[in-house]
Amino acid sequence: MNRTRQYPDITDILLCKARGRRERARLSFGEKLEILDRLREDVAPIVAAREARAREQLASQ
Repeated sequence: MNRTRQYPDITDILLCKARGRRERARLSFGEKLEILDRLREDVAPIVAAREARAREQLASQ
């Protein structure tokens, strides 16, 4: 019995990723830093929750 695997076509995903990389490459350094600042703000609650959970685990040991 010959079983060949059928993988989904991800061409459109790869094209979108490449387009995004090209767009970000065109940005100025300052614009890239602004994006990083926004990303840090977005993940700040997640980081704070993870740190609080780690502190609680240490305190309960």
